[in-house]
Amino acid sequence: MQVSNISDLSDIIKEAEKVYTFRKLVEEDAEQLMVLMTDAFVHHNDAFLILDSIDSDMSSKAILQEYLLMIKENLSFGAFHGDKLVSACLSYDLQRKSDMNVDSGVESTEAQKEIANMLSSLLGQYGDTKSLPKNEICYLSHLATFSDYCKQHLALICSYLSVLETRKQGFQKMLTSCGHVATFKVFTKIFKEYEYVKIIEKLKDKPLFMKSVIATITPQ
Repeated sequence: MQVSNISDLSDIIKEAEKVYTFRKLVEEDAEQLMVLMTDAFVHHNDAFLILDSIDSDMSSKAILQEYLLMIKENLSFGAFHGDKLVSACLSYDLQRKSDMNVDSGVESTEAQKEIANMLSSLLGQYGDTKSLPKNEICYLSHLATFSDYCKQHLALICSYLSVLETRKQGFQKMLTSCGHVATFKVFTKIFKEYEYVKIIEKLKDKPLFMKSVIATITPQ
């Protein structure tokens, strides 16, 4: 019998459910999601800070459409405090990564270009996403929690629920690019064993925590 590579976090979920609601993200959540992700990436992600990224780099009609496409993949989860989305995990089939890009019709900023190049390089040997089999590798692309709600395990739970859903849908592996140590900790709390894909330690001669990791999603 195959031993699961996924930790059991059911007790953590039960405790958090006393205060928060966890569910799959739907299209109506997209605008709240963009506010959450803009705050997390532009103001709390070292790579974005080094590149002097601004709110408009992560907040536009095109990016909103990208979030809608990701949500439609039916693999993403959010944590709600009342009606407010306070934490979320966005996941989708890595094979469809290029399908998630929406052309804004305007020239990308230098920060946007550098961020896109960095994220592409973190995919390593999985960079040619179109050549990957469908429904084999799930990509955890965005993970964020509002700072006022940190230390509540919300991102961990959202990611865990996403992992369980990917397993249910038949995915074999999950890959993520960790631009923050908190994302790395979430991933390594869920998966017992994992492998590094690529590590970036400097950006513009400044130290940086940027690691991509992949783990096997074993059957239950």
